Amino acid sequence: MKNLILFKEINRTGIVHLNRPKALNALNLQMAEELLKQLKKWQKDKNIQRVLLIGEGKAFCAGGDIKSMFLSTKASNLKKNFLFKEYTLNYAISQFTKPYLSILDGIVMGGGVGLSIYGNAQIATENSRFAMPETGIGFFPDVGGSYFLSRIYEGVGLYLGMTGQVINAKEMIVFGLATHFQYSKNIETIKSNFIKNGLLPNSQIIKEEPSEVLINLNYIKKTFQGDCISIMNTLKNSPSEFAKNTYNSLIKRCPMSLAITVELLNRAKKLSLKECLEMEYQLSQHIVYRDDFNNGVDAILVSKNYNPAWSPAKIHDINFAEVNKFFEPHIKPLNLK
Repeated sequence: MKNLILFKEINRTGIVHLNRPKALNALNLQMAEELLKQLKKWQKDKNIQRVLLIGEGKAFCAGGDIKSMFLSTKASNLKKNFLFKEYTLNYAISQFTKPYLSILDGIVMGGGVGLSIYGNAQIATENSRFAMPETGIGFFPDVGGSYFLSRIYEGVGLYLGMTGQVINAKEMIVFGLATHFQYSKNIETIKSNFIKNGLLPNSQIIKEEPSEVLINLNYIKKTFQGDCISIMNTLKNSPSEFAKNTYNSLIKRCPMSLAITVELLNRAKKLSLKECLEMEYQLSQHIVYRDDFNNGVDAILVSKNYNPAWSPAKIHDINFAEVNKFFEPHIKPLNLK
């Protein structure tokens, strides 16, 4: 069987190679378990001074293997076990004390963000595309998304979490979702310099491209505040083309996921990463068993009819007491250390 994740040690550098290109390097339970085990080993190993994380093919990592979770039976416990291990891995990366560089040359979404953002350096390239697209499948921005999205410019993280908007390298740098920019032609040199002596390159100047998000930054900051209903009403009643497009995009996404995302990020603002991951884990074990999740994953990733049936069907039909109930602890916690 092909190794889905490869580990090498070269010149005191631990190299992690995500090796599942046909699945855009989507992280599954086996990969999460192996990476967590390897990081613990490298943390203790005095011969390892740094870690480099790369992805095979056109993606760094397009997320967690949501499709496998959907296809699993209740008896397998995969929905519980995978998220438990993934969030534990996210926290372990945040606690890793040696330099940890991710090269985000391609798609980096969802679970891929969780593998990279807690290291001390992330290099974006002209090929980088970042998104937290979970509201489109009846889920919510997890892997600590509540933590890092709630700390971007006021309102911007909520905008990214609700809309699942795909952003480029320039936007990633501006919002603190990557630390460096380099053109992909320089990747081999960057890897070589990091492996040989731990050197990181200075950021190159990014060729200016029109950015709808940056052009509308002030509007986003003002609009994506408060509760879900007021955000949707503001967008609906705004004369701007950007607001209309954003509203039309949001009404296609899962209403309950949108409401949960707003509540999640509002709660996360004063919480630590550990507390955010614990909150997300408890929340996840309600949400992955809802019909919205099953319908969303099926419509977008499995049957691909792109027409999920949401319940409730509209934001205004949501019972917000139910939203709050989802946040109540109900299973054994992660117990992160």
